[in-house]
Amino acid sequence: MSRLVRGVGRFFLLFVLVLAVLTPLWSLAAPHYGGWVAGVARPLFHAVERADVTVVDARDGEVWILRRLDEQRVTPFLYFDRYTFFALIPLVALFVAAPGLGVWRRVVRTVLGAVALFALHVGYLVAAVELAYAAAGLSASGAFLSATLEGWQVLVRVLWEAGPLLIWIALSACAWRRFWCDLRAPIGVPGVLAREAAPAGSERG
Repeated sequence: MSRLVRGVGRFFLLFVLVLAVLTPLWSLAAPHYGGWVAGVARPLFHAVERADVTVVDARDGEVWILRRLDEQRVTPFLYFDRYTFFALIPLVALFVAAPGLGVWRRVVRTVLGAVALFALHVGYLVAAVELAYAAAGLSASGAFLSATLEGWQVLVRVLWEAGPLLIWIALSACAWRRFWCDLRAPIGVPGVLAREAAPAGSERG
């Protein structure tokens, strides 16, 4: 079995094992994570809305969006369930399984990836709600946004789906390059590319 097959097989096996261990823990982490997303999203809604109509409420892992009807009344508009932000778990598993990283680099990249994904989740929450308002005719979205609303919705959805993978690729590319160099190196000389044999007697002592 080649070193490439063994290395890739080890990556997938470790990824599946870490994912299996972390997935049950999401039910415990989801209420806290959803609360953090909601807490950061609240001031952003205040900043982007002139009428300040959005109320964000975190409930046991779910994030509810309520819309103000007047000073005293609010009505539920949209909600995101506890698995909306689940991508954090496979992202962490990908960083743990990535080859070519030492412990410190792996920890740093995992933290950076989690922070980047958290920012993506907050941005998605705000963008998805504001686009839903525009689609329902509940906001003065402007002629440009109204004409390109479907395109914006597709773009946000694509970024939402591909974002975790793009974050992982960006932060683990160097590790995979190191892994590839190790495969090309002679056995027993990791990280050194194979060199052409020099003529006998050509090297100095």
